[in-house]
Amino acid sequence: MHRSLRIGCFILASAAMLCGQGLTGTITGTVTDQTGATIPDAEVSLVNVQTSQTRQVKTGSAGDFVFTQILPGTFRVSVTAKGFKRLDKTGVTLSATERLVLGTMAMEVGDLTQTVEVVAEVARLQTQSAERSGLISTEQTQNVPLKGRDYLGLLKILPGVVDTQNRNAPGWNNLSSVSINGGRTGTLNLTLDGVSSLDTGSMTGPYLAPSIDAVAEIKVLLTNYQAEYGRSSGGTINTVIKSGTRDFKGGAYYFHRNEALNANEFFRNRDGLPRPRYRFHYPGYFLGGPIPVGEYNKEKDKLFFFWSQEFLPRNYPTNLVRRTFPTAIERQGNFSDTRDQNGALIPIWDPTNNRTPFPGNVIPANRLNRNGQALLNILPLPNAVDPARSFNALIQSTVDQPRRDSILRIDWNIGPRTQFYWRGIQDYEAFKGQFDFVLASSSWPQLPIIYDIRSVGSVATLIHTFSPTKVNEFTFGINRAKQTVGPLNEEGFNRNVRSKIGLNLPQFYPSANPDDLIPNANFGGVPNAGVLNIEARYPFFGTNNIWNWNNNFSWLTGPHNMKFGVYVEKTTRNAQRGSAFNGTFNFNRDVNNPFETNYAYSNAMLGSVQSYTEATNHPHGHGRYLNVEWYAQDTWKVNRRLTLDLGMRFYFIQPTWSAGDELAAWDPAVYDRTKQPPLIQPIRNAANQRVGFDPVTQQFVPAAVIGQFASSPLSPFQGMNIFREKIMDTPGIQLAPRLGFALDVFGNGKTAIRGGVGIFYDRFNDDQIIQLREQPPNTITNTATYVTMADLLASPFRTSPPGTFAIERTYQPPRVYNWSFGIQQSIGWGTVLDTAYVGSVGRNLLHRRSFNAVPYGTRFLPSSIDPTTGNTPLPDNFLRPNPGYADIQYIEMASNSNYHSLQTQVNKRMSNGLMYGVSWTWSKTMNFVNGNNDAINPFLDFRMRNYGKGNFDRTHNFVVNYTYNIPKLSKVWDNPVAKWVFDNWDLAGVTSLISGAPSGVGYSLVAAQDLTGGSGAGVDSRINVLSNPILPKSERTELRHLNTSVFAPPTRAELGIGNAPKDVFRLPGTNVFDVSFYKNIPFGNEDRYRLQLRFEFYNFFNHASFQGVDTTARFDAAGRQVSGTFGQYTSTLDARRTVLGAKFYF
Repeated sequence: MHRSLRIGCFILASAAMLCGQGLTGTITGTVTDQTGATIPDAEVSLVNVQTSQTRQVKTGSAGDFVFTQILPGTFRVSVTAKGFKRLDKTGVTLSATERLVLGTMAMEVGDLTQTVEVVAEVARLQTQSAERSGLISTEQTQNVPLKGRDYLGLLKILPGVVDTQNRNAPGWNNLSSVSINGGRTGTLNLTLDGVSSLDTGSMTGPYLAPSIDAVAEIKVLLTNYQAEYGRSSGGTINTVIKSGTRDFKGGAYYFHRNEALNANEFFRNRDGLPRPRYRFHYPGYFLGGPIPVGEYNKEKDKLFFFWSQEFLPRNYPTNLVRRTFPTAIERQGNFSDTRDQNGALIPIWDPTNNRTPFPGNVIPANRLNRNGQALLNILPLPNAVDPARSFNALIQSTVDQPRRDSILRIDWNIGPRTQFYWRGIQDYEAFKGQFDFVLASSSWPQLPIIYDIRSVGSVATLIHTFSPTKVNEFTFGINRAKQTVGPLNEEGFNRNVRSKIGLNLPQFYPSANPDDLIPNANFGGVPNAGVLNIEARYPFFGTNNIWNWNNNFSWLTGPHNMKFGVYVEKTTRNAQRGSAFNGTFNFNRDVNNPFETNYAYSNAMLGSVQSYTEATNHPHGHGRYLNVEWYAQDTWKVNRRLTLDLGMRFYFIQPTWSAGDELAAWDPAVYDRTKQPPLIQPIRNAANQRVGFDPVTQQFVPAAVIGQFASSPLSPFQGMNIFREKIMDTPGIQLAPRLGFALDVFGNGKTAIRGGVGIFYDRFNDDQIIQLREQPPNTITNTATYVTMADLLASPFRTSPPGTFAIERTYQPPRVYNWSFGIQQSIGWGTVLDTAYVGSVGRNLLHRRSFNAVPYGTRFLPSSIDPTTGNTPLPDNFLRPNPGYADIQYIEMASNSNYHSLQTQVNKRMSNGLMYGVSWTWSKTMNFVNGNNDAINPFLDFRMRNYGKGNFDRTHNFVVNYTYNIPKLSKVWDNPVAKWVFDNWDLAGVTSLISGAPSGVGYSLVAAQDLTGGSGAGVDSRINVLSNPILPKSERTELRHLNTSVFAPPTRAELGIGNAPKDVFRLPGTNVFDVSFYKNIPFGNEDRYRLQLRFEFYNFFNHASFQGVDTTARFDAAGRQVSGTFGQYTSTLDARRTVLGAKFYF
């Protein structure tokens, strides 16, 4: 801790002159005369045409000029020099982090009072920067169709980006399906105006989701970017919010979606089902302009504002759920009509009378357990009849999910040398309903809740020009989110409070359940049984704060544009963790239970419990971390054609810790198998009954507790190490060199060769550490087996060997090496062709390895056979290498990945009524595992067993976006009707042709059989592939996507290992055309007012783009594949969706 504070304080003390990772860009150019001779000491002015902010520099001896630390916007560049006409270049647009090269600005001989005006070229090449980046402009955010109006949906138009999310609306966690250039999800840095906006628990946020009409642009740094940028290894998404201008500008809009406008889904059509409910009403507005402050801003060049709000009040149905609930007479103990799915009466046994059925199948009233009866009375009554007797109730409800987004930005031109802006954002999103959404009851409306997500963000940036060659930019920001879960209404809450429903059922650890909530309950053996289930984290409360301090200092000296900076990120994340805090009753049917009645609901009515579990507490986590990064970089213009990017970034990455908490993890250094308490052994008693034997007390116990800990004074958690707050060692400073070059081949700005390489570090998600709050002995989950509710508190609690985690304590930050080499070429018509090879390798990525799995074949050994059965193995906990524990998953930083691609783009910015972008990525992503929580095989060589294509691998990813101003018919037919109806139409769209995801093939057996003889995380059994399973495209049908005849089950002789690779075939790809038509209706003088009617069609041709495939073969005893659905399509992308919208601009 002291070390990190010393380093942090040292860096912060330097921040007055340094810092890093902002949004500003650079504008460069060269001033010459008409002969090409350079003009030194010419005065160059840069004016933001929206705010009048002005900067001035003079050209150097080679005629070059550079403007640094410029916020994105539209500019006019003016050049004056003695003996020459004034030269104005207009329409100069700078995006976030861009190095804009204006090229040669040739001045004409003449008088200064004369002005030559030129317009900046639309086609721009990156002739002085090496990084690969992508820009999504204002024109694209406003015109490219987006069904859910989620701006992150535009990322898919960039090369190297894979996005698999169906974006119906913006909101929380909408980054969870995005991968850039082979990186894992969760390795991206999403920023709002330069400040990270992530849920650090998963690293796949964001909480904040600005309206797309408030977004000025999205600049995505894809690979080998400069040392100025860091924090994450998988790319940086810079989102820039609009600013106000000298003129008042604004608008309002409304979008409407309804199932009546949609086509029906393929499988619903096939099954004769109607279109699902689909209703969205989406209003919003925005306004920007000068702030009137008396005389101070009378020229409208000092203070500006931008304000926007967006609302999304939506309501949608839950899934239709089928359940079997106890009938009214069953709740009175009358099971005279309780039947199985074959219609046969289920006899209800009297456990005190040698399991003789109760007379008439009715439990006498004096035998009923009032607590068990109270639990059943919580469940709804049946409301349906199923001839197959698989359910007796149909349940469906609705969920309200309102959303609101509010943004305010203030820009202040303090003086000629100083510029400031502040931006605030407030988002609200909630889930309000009965069940069937995150953190809610899972199967019926048991506990109606409201899940609130409230988030705010604030950022301030100050840019000061000390001199034409020294500029500083300082940014401070914080993004905060608060999540709460509580009861939706008092009535629903009271139904789940023990004292409110007459449930007199005390707990072993009541302090863990201060709200006195009812226990969970399971009723195994009943088809589609109802359950009582309160989410393990209820009532959830969590906060997530991210503080960012950035500062960039630029210093121009000769041909060197040097930059120095520091980036500091501090995070706090407090969150409720899960446990069985309210207790869980299992009334499951179990013939070994001495209190068994032969039916789960009658077990409850009699108070007969198969098992009861309860946790000792309800833990919280308090995640903290500090990142400090600093850098030095030099953009060296070696000559007029060659530019080098040279830089080094330094990372101090503190592992996550949990403030004020104890973390627990299994530690082989303190584990001693000789000190573990023994387990209950299987044995035969004098009556030849299989029972358990406690080797400590020498007593017989029920067979159900075989494999649990015996009554020993020894600690069952010997081997668990307790760490106060911190569990991982903080590593030393990590070095990340960056090197790149850009060559303007012919010096005319038409052809550029660019390349670069760099190292990028990352950090894994907080939950990898905070979950250790739930491990024993911090939280212990105890079990009572074969008891009655009446005698529960007097029943002995036993503990089973726990599954737990171990973790690599020497923290090695995940790192990625990436590189690129490419060519850009202006091909005329304002169009740029860009093609490049892009690659990366990942090292020290997270995966899990089982330390306590049962090895292949162990269950088949003679020594593993249960002596009381003679033909079945002992429970796995007797066979593990580390007795006293179930599976131990070791979290280690040892996984690798690699990515190789050819990326081609053709981009044309808006000119002559046409804008388009074509992106084609031909790539291959390979890895061992796809995510931090995935396990490798602990016994086979994982470099062979687990190596294969990543789940975000797509061989071909071809996406086209376009906007076209359709020529006016009135130009050839000057008629008022033609002008009103046919003029001012725009056509816009996105076409996506993408390869399918790689997939494996699984299997099941009709007759259950153990083929592996082992178990544990990563211990897998794979199918055998006898020949090529890939069908020619001409032979693929809805019923047969792959050749199902080439698969066979693995055998016990081969320990079920099989020969199938990680990925066997590809799922169907994406073939979707999104098309929109916009009708613009101008009003007033100079078309200052405009109404736009929007008709948007997603999956315009209603193509059934199949996605899912049944990948599980089923084999009978003879090895024949008997599944009737194996290889068939199971899901599609959405059928055609229609969105109607209206936008008014002024």
